[in-house]
Amino acid sequence: MLLAPTLRIDMHSAKIDPGIHPSPVDRNKSIIWARYLIDSTDWLMLAINVSRAEPSDLRNSVLSSSIRLLTLSVVTPGGKVLFETMLKPQQVIANELISDHGIDQAVVFNALPFSEIVIHLNKLFEGRKVLAWDLNALQELLDEVSTVFAQPQLPLIGFSLRPEYARFVGQMDTQAHYSPQELKVEGKGATAQCRALLSTLYEMASSSQSSNNAVAGNQGWTGEFYRPKVSATEKIKDFLGL
Repeated sequence: MLLAPTLRIDMHSAKIDPGIHPSPVDRNKSIIWARYLIDSTDWLMLAINVSRAEPSDLRNSVLSSSIRLLTLSVVTPGGKVLFETMLKPQQVIANELISDHGIDQAVVFNALPFSEIVIHLNKLFEGRKVLAWDLNALQELLDEVSTVFAQPQLPLIGFSLRPEYARFVGQMDTQAHYSPQELKVEGKGATAQCRALLSTLYEMASSSQSSNNAVAGNQGWTGEFYRPKVSATEKIKDFLGL
């Protein structure tokens, strides 16, 4: 009888040896999840950037919200930007803050009221799901803005990449839960965040599943290697234009 090798885990700090995943079965599940998602076409990525005023700036202000600047982007699984916009601000916005959001002057010039943004998002996500880094956080933000501007709430249906990526990486916190990871974003703005989502998804999907039972134990259905219709490698090449 083969026994899985003992992982050197410090139960007080919940640290594991670098490079060793505490549960290859969980890692496999995240890889398969990413591959299924890449194979489907019924989702779009959504990212929202928000900058808020300091509480001290709001004491004698007539602003209806602490939100100074909000920008968002919707991107396809192939990396095409379908919608990039800025919420029409309640006051003049400094150029430095606009630069921090990674948007150009065309987006600033065409800033939209929230009522029009809701119309666009409803059309884009009709029959499609949302892929976000943290879907619950986006929902809370949209609910807040809907309340401020007296608009119907926009329910988001879809997936959060953050917990799946944490399960894929396998770092543990002091409670023996998978530690959330930072999204590796190159550049600024909501569109850059969407592209980072795509890169992270490809990173997961193109990784090798563990097939070593001595390490992985009883893998169950995750032991059956899911083969995408188009390999993640080919999709990456297409995305990068190689």
